Amino acid sequence: MPCLLVEGRTVKCGLVIFDKNGTLVDQNMVLLALAKARRSSFKNHAGEDSAALWERLVGVNLKNDEIDQGGPLGTAPRREEILIASAALYLNQHSWSEAKQLAQKIYDEADESMTPPYGSVFLSGVEEALSRLKRGGLKLAIASTDTHRRTVESFKALGVAKLFDVVVGSDDVVNGKPSPDMILQILKETGVSADDAVMVGDSASDMQMGRNVKVQACIGVLTGFTSAEKLGQLADIVVSSVAELRTA
Repeated sequence: MPCLLVEGRTVKCGLVIFDKNGTLVDQNMVLLALAKARRSSFKNHAGEDSAALWERLVGVNLKNDEIDQGGPLGTAPRREEILIASAALYLNQHSWSEAKQLAQKIYDEADESMTPPYGSVFLSGVEEALSRLKRGGLKLAIASTDTHRRTVESFKALGVAKLFDVVVGSDDVVNGKPSPDMILQILKETGVSADDAVMVGDSASDMQMGRNVKVQACIGVLTGFTSAEKLGQLADIVVSSVAELRTA
């Protein structure tokens, strides 16, 4: 069985599961691109007041290109964010039924207006690390709060889709992170057992998801919005970046 070499420690595993935003690609770039598209669609359909309220509720300040690291845009799956958008519309004189329908339309049109890779830019050394791990005989998978289509199309545009054996997005499962659903789906599709899998991510929810499934190891990376102290409470190993990962 292949082995992952991390911080001088050898971890026997056949599968490495990665989060996407903040782990493999620059999270801030992705979120800003997404926020700008959704705000523009919001303003077109519901006016400036509703768009401004939406910004506050999801944790965005586009005048300064600021994203609240713990806010809904940065942490919540799309379906939850649409409910928040519905609330913004409801508070601006729409009935709840109308608000939900319009929020869905706003998000669908915003997403359709974007093109791959949807703001995704690899973090330094990540692309080389993924190729290195694949050559070392490891299976690679993605568990992302982004949708399946956007995740796959992002990696196709970046030229690395072939490196991944399985991609699971937030719309592929009933329950998002830190529920075990994403990892369980990946294990089912790859035929790998939990004790032969490793979870790599930049957030506490990534680490908790791995622990909920009892994977071989949870590895935290410091390229996202989570501090080393917080990651260290749940991770077995914390490294600065995916770029540090190698096969033994």
